[in-house]
Amino acid sequence: LLKISIFDIMIRILALILSLTFSVVMFAQVDNDAYVYGDDRGSSKSDSKKSDGKFDWDRVTLGGGLGATFGDITYFEIAPTVGYYLTDNILVGIGGTYIYYANNVYDYKTNMYGGNVFTQYLFNDLPVLAHAETALMNYYSFNREARITTTAVLLGGGLKQSFGGRSYLSILILWDINETEDSFYPNPIIRAGIAIGL
Repeated sequence: LLKISIFDIMIRILALILSLTFSVVMFAQVDNDAYVYGDDRGSSKSDSKKSDGKFDWDRVTLGGGLGATFGDITYFEIAPTVGYYLTDNILVGIGGTYIYYANNVYDYKTNMYGGNVFTQYLFNDLPVLAHAETALMNYYSFNREARITTTAVLLGGGLKQSFGGRSYLSILILWDINETEDSFYPNPIIRAGIAIGL
């Protein structure tokens, strides 16, 4: 009798989504070299910046997320990010995270610190994006009674709402494929954020 765990199913679904995403990316390229009489897109300023390979402040985004809840569980999170568009569709970046967490029922408190690197693929003319991230978090473990560092490898995607230029709001559903008993975030992870283009 064949037994397949939920984890195996989720990994296969994520692998399928990522392979389809990269297939779309490879075949959905626009031919920028094509010229139609009267079309001056080939001489635009943005195209010349794209071809010279220099750093462009117009491709930088600032953003992140905030979160808070109060009661028996007190939770406060601040997570700033800085991103850079390698292409019009691919955003890479780094971020930091600080979380204060207190559970009054179990008399447990911890300050969490961490950082991450991420990549997002934003689809043209669709309100969706794909997201991949590696994150490190350091916090006081309830089980081990010591500070530990955990590594999360997050894959998923979500919805985005553009509001001009390279700026957008997003809601993501992510899955930690490196989840252990020490992982702080339970699967699935739901996250909201903002990216503001400079």
